[in-house]
Amino acid sequence: MTAIVLAFITYIGWGTGDIFGVYATRKIGAYKASALIFIFGFILASFYIPFALPDFGKITIVLLLLNMLLGAPYLFGNLLLNEAFKRSSASLVGIIVQCFPAVVLVLSSLIFKDTITTRQIAWIIIIFVGIFLCTIDFTDFKKGQLFKDTGIRLALIGAGIFSIYFTFLRLFVDVYGWFWPNYIAFATFPIVLLLYKKIFKTKDTISIPSHRTVLIATFLSTLLLRSGDIALNYGVASGFASTVSPIAGASPTLFLTLSTLIFRDPVTKQQKIGIGVCLIGILLLSFFSV
Repeated sequence: MTAIVLAFITYIGWGTGDIFGVYATRKIGAYKASALIFIFGFILASFYIPFALPDFGKITIVLLLLNMLLGAPYLFGNLLLNEAFKRSSASLVGIIVQCFPAVVLVLSSLIFKDTITTRQIAWIIIIFVGIFLCTIDFTDFKKGQLFKDTGIRLALIGAGIFSIYFTFLRLFVDVYGWFWPNYIAFATFPIVLLLYKKIFKTKDTISIPSHRTVLIATFLSTLLLRSGDIALNYGVASGFASTVSPIAGASPTLFLTLSTLIFRDPVTKQQKIGIGVCLIGILLLSFFSV
């Protein structure tokens, strides 16, 4: 029963958290929305510190610096994701980013020599075919224009960054658990926000939104996403990985359903097929990998 509860906390948290994030981003912009989500996330995560203190002494200076070096791009990828949500279809961006676990499997196999099954290879190929259909416009391709949609480009970059982060995250998790690596990554948010302002040349500043609904949306986005993180990691650490991980991996089904109903962003027929193919591949990879 505990495993099922933890699994659905992650499923609901991950499946709905970005919905509120998309709403806030489209109201006040990616920079302001992301800044609030980072700040709320850092504050909420801080309440877990007393439970993670036994692992704190295992952090070395070298690992801390490497953790920050890896964590800052991860947060920057989240900023790119919010910018993509602002510029393109939420369902399209969401499914592209949710395909990063497939890339993690490939990278882990190449770098850490992890075993990858024939079934997993088949499901990964299905996911990649779906991504191809989601991102390539054949009309633009014939004109020599690849990834003309800015939101798609940002989503692909974000997915690439997430893939690298979660591939190498094990270097820190194996030493000082799951909490501190992610907390250290979140602690880099001031640097990431400054870097984003330089690259995108935005003059936005961090401020409390005048609309209370936007402030509530950023808080709910943070609460739901971080609750999902904690439930998943607690479940895996407690030996419930076989139950929690597959259901958590199916969270894109909830996000896609809600984003389609709420935002009603236009997508082409080819992109709809691509989204469907990606979703099938993700579900197969989550539930039928062995």
